[in-house]
Amino acid sequence: MIKLTIDGRDIEVEPGTTVLEAASQLGIEVPHYCYHPDIGIDGNCRMCMVEIEKFPKLQIACGTPVSEGMVVKTQVTSDKAKVAQKDTLEFLLVNHPIDCPVCDQAGECYLQDYSEKFGQPVSRMVEPKNVNPKKDVGSKTL
Repeated sequence: MIKLTIDGRDIEVEPGTTVLEAASQLGIEVPHYCYHPDIGIDGNCRMCMVEIEKFPKLQIACGTPVSEGMVVKTQVTSDKAKVAQKDTLEFLLVNHPIDCPVCDQAGECYLQDYSEKFGQPVSRMVEPKNVNPKKDVGSKTL
């Protein structure tokens, strides 16, 4: 078993466990989009950035395996991680379609949930969003 500390709380986990999985076991929510336990680690969304002592830069929690004595700070205790997550959310939302009422996600959208929970209260963007016309593929003209 490997012992580590996340946000000041100690935990023991199996070798090969990622920081994201260890935080989840402690009930600490680290926002993420591209991680799924049954799929390989992608690590491209950058939402799960955490601060790890002795690492020069923020690390992705979904792709970083735990190590003995590791000390991790998530957005709960790290201002750096919190800012990185807010910036990532802002980047993802810049040209995200604004058709939430008719979106295929039907209210099950992590982007929307995380925006409310972890994002900026208002957008800094003043330029108009890209709006692509929807194609109606469900109706037939006779």
